[in-house]
Amino acid sequence: MKFRLSSEYGSLSEVRNNVPHNGIDFAMPQGTELRSLMDGVVEQVVDFGNKNVGKGVFVRNEDGTLSIYGHMSKIKVKVGEHLHPGETIGFSGNTGHSTGPHLHYGMKDASGHWMDPTPVAEQVSNMSGNNFHFSDIGSVLLDKYNKFADKVIGAEMNMVVKPAQNTLQDWLTWLGHTLTDLMPEIGAGITIAAGIAIMFSGNFPKYFVRWGFAMMGVISWIILGK
Repeated sequence: MKFRLSSEYGSLSEVRNNVPHNGIDFAMPQGTELRSLMDGVVEQVVDFGNKNVGKGVFVRNEDGTLSIYGHMSKIKVKVGEHLHPGETIGFSGNTGHSTGPHLHYGMKDASGHWMDPTPVAEQVSNMSGNNFHFSDIGSVLLDKYNKFADKVIGAEMNMVVKPAQNTLQDWLTWLGHTLTDLMPEIGAGITIAAGIAIMFSGNFPKYFVRWGFAMMGVISWIILGK
């Protein structure tokens, strides 16, 4: 299961004054997304303050059973709302009579009697939290890489990039003047390119450095080709 079952159905605890537990508890961080287990209708939205399940949602399932989500931090549904499997109900929390963040999940049959929800425990657990697909993971990793790259190439690396900029600018300027003397038709073009690169280098250091070194390769190819 995605989340550990921290309290079983029928268990006794001093926290509950040794009254048999009428549901199952999942240890999960506050703010974990909670989703509908099956098709159903929101029957009640409650807030018992610091008592009982605190903030909770009661969903009447299509098979007549009642699902109870308790100790929630935020509720995203309203009474009468129709739910389909996987739709967001709200977020787990630590409200009501609770000793720590967790989800209390209880069930009643169509007659209103408590029933053991353990058979659907794994389904409830897997429905909770973030569901990542491989494409989502790729997007997250790419976003983290881009942020890392910005730091590496950005202001924190100016001590490396700036000297490289200055050296490249000086080299392009010198090469332009030299080639203008030796080969006017090529040198003029290089001088113009160097001027454009220098003009934009202050605003776009990382692109300038990359473009500059690419220019070195092109120029070398031209010279060797001659």
